[in-house]
Amino acid sequence: MTLKQARKRYPLVPDEILRWAVENISDPRDVERGLFRLEQAKQLQIKYCA
Repeated sequence: MTLKQARKRYPLVPDEILRWAVENISDPRDVERGLFRLEQAKQLQIKYCA
């Protein structure tokens, strides 16, 4: 997964975290799993803090 693809797929995850994950995690499945969970956490945060 490229940084551009990650930004498009996980818009709520901060850019510095996306960049770090894409550059430092070698297994693409682990990158997707981690970013997906972060995206879910941000969605829940927005839902319950509003």
